[in-house]
Amino acid sequence: MNIRQIEVFREIMSAGSVTEAARRLNISQPAISKHLRLMEHDLGFDLFLRKGNQLIPTVEALALIEQVEQVYTGLDSLSRFADDLKRNRHGDLTVAAMPLLAQRWLPKLVASFAKTHSNVSLSIPVRSTDWIARAVAAGTVDIGIGLDRGTEPGIETSKLMCLPLVCVCAPDHTLAGSGRISPRALKGYDLITLSNFDRWPLELDRVLEDSGALPARRLDVFTAHIACELVVHGAGVAIVDALTALDYLEQGLVLRPLDANIAFEISLMQPRLRQSSRVARAMCTIINAAAERIDADVVQFWGKLEDRP
Repeated sequence: MNIRQIEVFREIMSAGSVTEAARRLNISQPAISKHLRLMEHDLGFDLFLRKGNQLIPTVEALALIEQVEQVYTGLDSLSRFADDLKRNRHGDLTVAAMPLLAQRWLPKLVASFAKTHSNVSLSIPVRSTDWIARAVAAGTVDIGIGLDRGTEPGIETSKLMCLPLVCVCAPDHTLAGSGRISPRALKGYDLITLSNFDRWPLELDRVLEDSGALPARRLDVFTAHIACELVVHGAGVAIVDALTALDYLEQGLVLRPLDANIAFEISLMQPRLRQSSRVARAMCTIINAAAERIDADVVQFWGKLEDRP
């Protein structure tokens, strides 16, 4: 019994006659009859009872067709699965990101990706850059997004975006009318800063110390969004990245450039010793395109800030 014989048998069962089966398969009636006879010979039993031009399926034929349909259902599923692979709609994908990007920016991208890749299972761990780098190097994370750490073993990195720091304050705050704000200008104010960005707190401490700008008090928080929420509720002035700050313009907060050589350099990380899947490459394309738009938005807004007195 071969594939062609099974195909002919299935078509006869569906059509109810040799004539109609021949028409559907676009072959001659004698060829259909020959395939059927050979299949019955190979099986060792009749599949149909002949009454004139009428074919009546035997009990064995009815049992066999159930198994044949299961095979064809499996083939249809296999074909759809292969098409999903071709169109990057099937697989597992883990994208790890630092809190700054996992709060609002990344979920928008992942949600859009999920809508067009319905059979892709997604995981989005939110961790520190150190954790992300280790997981990417170990191959347990497909894509990592975190602070740039230069060359690291086991990791392929590419620059994603640069996020300058800004000073965020309420519109009625004394610093709201300033242009570029120097670290010295922060002296005596309640200052909200971030405590989870690897080397960044040390860099900010150095800049404040060198400027002699001791705040009235420090409020260290875990994410830039928490820092901005504290500003909204009058807790002080925050130093955060431009991306997060832009999210809070609609809430009336005022952004001012910080006159300090500190910025968040963000990189995309992938395992060096493992080939990326088609799904991962598709996600990377989306992430890179979105990062380019962010860079353009930040540069444009930064230019507007610089133009102010």
